Amino acid sequence: MDNYVFKMFLGRNWWFLLMGFVSALKQSERESIFGSVALYVLFGEGIILIILYIYWFVKYGRKEK
Repeated sequence: MDNYVFKMFLGRNWWFLLMGFVSALKQSERESIFGSVALYVLFGEGIILIILYIYWFVKYGRKEK
């Protein structure tokens, strides 16, 4: 495997996104700080994607072969 692209990384770590989605739905049962379930899910998933991208970039993205 020459390149370990971010798409492959997400394919193997899809459960992080699932955990974020379930957490957002569970939180939406209580009072949401944004007033909308959709905004809360998008905000939570966005943060998870940013963290995953930073991790992938530090660990795999800067390596050159």
